[in-house]
Amino acid sequence: AVVSTQSTGHYYITNNLRSMNAERFDAFGQSASGTSSLHPSDAVKMQDLIQAIETSVQLESQMNIIKNMNQKCFERCIYKPSSSPISNGERQCIAKCMDRFQDGLKVVNQTIMQRAKAEADAMQHSAGLSH
Repeated sequence: AVVSTQSTGHYYITNNLRSMNAERFDAFGQSASGTSSLHPSDAVKMQDLIQAIETSVQLESQMNIIKNMNQKCFERCIYKPSSSPISNGERQCIAKCMDRFQDGLKVVNQTIMQRAKAEADAMQHSAGLSH
């Protein structure tokens, strides 16, 4: 799959998958009818496409985080935009703002990871009890 960039920063998958079988398949290569599975080369193409989409989503997310951080810190720290260089106080404010923003992201990411692990553990535990 080919990924192209447009000026807006959005990523689009430009390659269609006509070369793949016309039948629909699940993530494990099993067809909807249950009668056949993906050809190995089609499975590789599908994995490549999934990887390209995941990479694009991650990149877009990171770009949005940085854009948001820049906007928030600029609004908080730069009081009078001008053509002159930023002051030491503004520089320090921006550095502290970015540190706080990144610390906040770490807390959010840790919380998400803990919840995901707790859910996975609960699902594994309930699956073990049902058998």
